[in-house]
Amino acid sequence: MIDLTGPLRPWSARLAERFARCLAGGARTRSWWRPPAPRGEPELLDRLAELFGSPPERTVVTGGVRQFATSWAVRTGPAAVEAPTFADIPQILGAGLPVRRVPWRELTGGAAGPPGTIWLTSPFRNPDGRSLTAGETEAVGRLAGQGHTVVVNQVYRWFHAAGPAPAAPDGAWTVTSFAKMAGGGLRLGWAVAPRPDAVPRTLTSDGPPTAWQRACAGFLDEATLRALRADCVEPTTEARQAFAARACELTGRGVPGGGLSAVFTCPGSSEAEAVELLARQGLEVSPGSAFGCPAPSVRLAFSGTTAAQAVRAAETMARLRPGFTPTSFP
Repeated sequence: MIDLTGPLRPWSARLAERFARCLAGGARTRSWWRPPAPRGEPELLDRLAELFGSPPERTVVTGGVRQFATSWAVRTGPAAVEAPTFADIPQILGAGLPVRRVPWRELTGGAAGPPGTIWLTSPFRNPDGRSLTAGETEAVGRLAGQGHTVVVNQVYRWFHAAGPAPAAPDGAWTVTSFAKMAGGGLRLGWAVAPRPDAVPRTLTSDGPPTAWQRACAGFLDEATLRALRADCVEPTTEARQAFAARACELTGRGVPGGGLSAVFTCPGSSEAEAVELLARQGLEVSPGSAFGCPAPSVRLAFSGTTAAQAVRAAETMARLRPGFTPTSFP
């Protein structure tokens, strides 16, 4: 069985050993038992600025995107959340805010609704790998200028091969984490506010433990990032590219988007039937409805496959043509 549900890749033993040493070092730092600094330990904020250009005066350290969303949900006002998207986000925000699921074309076309939170993922939205175009980025920036609080989830930024993540819309928040590079167990992320005074109190009390932040500050450097990319990002990128190339060769259709995932609609059958059919062919996939896809579909994630396995998956799906069509949702 080829697992295309998105399991995480393991670190190399050398990288895991280095992190263990940094953890031990963090527990030996002065007064590590005290609460962390409200926006993050100074050495970690400095490291995020050095490596990613995150201004310390506008940055707050978090336990990841879900933790950020949990703290954000105590705000007042409605939230317009992109559709499709990772299912946890509208559920978490919906615990405290009235949430509408809105396609990008409606958000950027003037259907954002009354001022409130607008939540988008770019680059490489899960599930279809779509990224904001230049025109969409400008349109979302205008929404921020009209009083909306725009949050752009950049958790898939690590798959942007051209260097740093693309610029966020003007006036937007950005939130990201190392989950898609280093695994969700690291539980380390950060958010960047559009202004220093925009950070609400609810985001300054739930950061990771002091010793953990200091350990991560010691762990993160250019060499570590290169090693994490080699262990966890590049094999995923290679697998998706191999799948897309073979699928195009066999069917004449490109696979849109990028990042770690892709979506295929399954006209003429239900999602449950499509998932079962692929399982019988040796492919384990996720139903598109788990991400709010507007049409019966399946999502493929390449974070747990080799390039050779991805090629076999493309060949299997091509044999089932025209039952599956690569898709990106507007």
